[in-house]
Amino acid sequence: MDLTNAEKLRISEGFVVWIIGTSIEELSLLDPMPESATMIEVRDEEEPESVDAAVLFASDRTSLADSFDDVLPQLGSIPVVWIAHPIGEDDIDEDAIQELTADYGWYAHESVILDDAWAALRIEQD
Repeated sequence: MDLTNAEKLRISEGFVVWIIGTSIEELSLLDPMPESATMIEVRDEEEPESVDAAVLFASDRTSLADSFDDVLPQLGSIPVVWIAHPIGEDDIDEDAIQELTADYGWYAHESVILDDAWAALRIEQD
């Protein structure tokens, strides 16, 4: 049996998943979500809710780099963090993501293919 993309990204039943920087098309990559999993697109920085996983969608290196100052400090307490990116884009391949995240004390942990156009790279803090 093939895994769903949510399962590939280790999203389980009951998870709260923070989805960052996505469009409807990209969001559909996560369907179907496990039963009772909840997606949020906005997180209250002053009183952040408990989040089990985060998926940051980035279509190019510039948008990813621009989001890091605001987003990465909020991801440190989240156990499962992924950066989803288009496949075949030279400026936002796995090497580029690893280079950008290393500057913030994060490193690439594993990679999964979501479909013909998108992949995701799991990152963790050093």
